[in-house]
Amino acid sequence: MPFENNFVVARTIEDAWRDSMWLCVRNGYNYKIEQGSYVGQIRKQLPYVTIRITEPWTTPLAVRMPEGCGIPPVTSEENIYEYFYRFIIDKEKDTNEYTYGNYIVPQLPEVIEKLNDSNGNTNQACIQIGSMSSVIAENPPCLRIIDFKVAYGKLNMSLFFRSWDNYAGMPQNLGGLELLKQYVHSWLKFPVENGEIVAYSSGLHLYEMYFPLVNQLNVDKISI
Repeated sequence: MPFENNFVVARTIEDAWRDSMWLCVRNGYNYKIEQGSYVGQIRKQLPYVTIRITEPWTTPLAVRMPEGCGIPPVTSEENIYEYFYRFIIDKEKDTNEYTYGNYIVPQLPEVIEKLNDSNGNTNQACIQIGSMSSVIAENPPCLRIIDFKVAYGKLNMSLFFRSWDNYAGMPQNLGGLELLKQYVHSWLKFPVENGEIVAYSSGLHLYEMYFPLVNQLNVDKISI
C-alpha cells in the first residue's frame, strides 16, 4: 500500500511541519468534502500519520518560510502565545465558540496531581477533549486526546487529532500544546526533563485553497 510508511521523525516543530506536508503531498489521497469544513473543496489527506518531535521546545516555535519566497508565515510567536492563553489554558468562551481550554482546564489539576503523586509512574494523566455529545455537534473538536507520560526521565506528550489542517493549523496547534507541556512540567515536584511530542492523526490534510502555496514550497507538486 502507498501509505504504509506514514511516519515522521523530526527534531523541531518546523521540521515536523515541512516533513509531514511533503508526506501528505506524496502519499495523500484525494476526496471532495461532503461534510465538515469547506464543503465542496478537495482535500489531499493521509489515512493516518504518526509524527514524533524529539525537541519540540526549540525556538522559535513558529515555523519560518524560506527567505524570499513571498509567502506569508502561517503563524508567529505572538500568535502562538495568544493561542495558548486564549484557546488552551483559558476555559472561558463566548456562546458561538468552543475552545480546547473548556475541556483542558478542568482536568489539568488532576493530571498534575496524578503525575506528582506517582513521581511520574502513572498511565492515567490523560485529558479527553469533547464529550459523548460531540458526535452530534456541527463542529466537533479536532484534537481529542492529550496524554502525559514520564519515560526515561522525560515528560512526553501524546496527541490524537481526528482531523488536522496540515498547512495552517498544525504549526499553531503544536506550538500552543508545547507551551501546555511546559506549563505542566513547571508544576512537577520530582526530577524530570521536558520531553517529546508524539502526535497521531487519522485525518491530516491539505485544503485545496492551500495547494498553490504548498506547490511553491514543495519539490513534489499536488496533482488531482
